[in-house]
Amino acid sequence: MSGVQPDSCFDEATLAAMIVAYDLTCNSLSDAALATRETVGKQIIEAAKQGERDPNVLHKHALKALATPEAPNVLAA
Repeated sequence: MSGVQPDSCFDEATLAAMIVAYDLTCNSLSDAALATRETVGKQIIEAAKQGERDPNVLHKHALKALATPEAPNVLAA
């Protein structure tokens, strides 16, 4: 993915949160194009670099960047 610094390292818990957020976001989009998925990934990585670890917050950050209506929070119990 272009634009991602090669020196970025995340622990396992952070990577798991990022994966959940990415899947949540992409699944909430109808037929998300590759470019959209790349944008989602970049937004989640940037938020994680700033210290965010909550998958729901990462997901909302990605949706906000795409300027789409928020999908239902499927992680809420």
